[in-house]
Amino acid sequence: MTPINTAANTPGKPIKAGISPGWITITPNGKTAYVADIGSDTVTPIATATNRPGKPIKVGPNPSMIAVTPDGKTIYVANSGAFQPTPADTVTPINTATNTPGKPIKVGTDPLAIAITPDGKTLYVANALSNTVTPIATATNTPGKPIKAGTFPWRIAITPNGKTAYIASNDSGTVTPIATATNTPGKPIKVGEMPRWIAITPDGKTAYVANWQSGTVTPIATATNKPGAPIKLGRFLTPTDIAFAS
Repeated sequence: MTPINTAANTPGKPIKAGISPGWITITPNGKTAYVADIGSDTVTPIATATNRPGKPIKVGPNPSMIAVTPDGKTIYVANSGAFQPTPADTVTPINTATNTPGKPIKVGTDPLAIAITPDGKTLYVANALSNTVTPIATATNTPGKPIKAGTFPWRIAITPNGKTAYIASNDSGTVTPIATATNTPGKPIKVGEMPRWIAITPDGKTAYVANWQSGTVTPIATATNKPGAPIKLGRFLTPTDIAFAS
């Protein structure tokens, strides 16, 4: 991975991680970056003060995404190696104070995305090939009853107030709202073809969904869960990510 000085927008010396580094998450205090090494089934911690990598942390097959609790004490790694031996189809908790992995948590088939509520109490895991979302209580790392969420759930976003988790399902072209208080799914919201990313505005009023196949972005009013008119991006543009400027 390559660090970039934001003041000058100049790249620094590349940092060696594992094989096929993918997802990166930084702890809330900014001291450590964790990199999911898809090809080596590890997570590499990097001290941001020195940009030096630490010892790789062994997790499950094909670590696809990392989420960190708001207090920065634990990171969770989704191991998306579908149909592989244990600990595939699991989430690995890692203690950031020691970088020690805990016991893998069994979830559905092919967990591709994870997100944590703002209060840090619940982790939600999108299981692409099970068409479910698994809630996990972070206090005990105990998985709850799977929640149905469209076909091939791909990404998760949670409102700033923590009341609703939105699940973008790639194959059904829908977004499923889940009430986090009860873990009850609401009526699926129709968006474009192959929604690949979902992000929510800082004020929590609107969710934006990137529809890869349609070349559009669909805004959803979170107060009513009604989609607005798709925003067209151009003939050959296939959106996969969304970010908001601060």
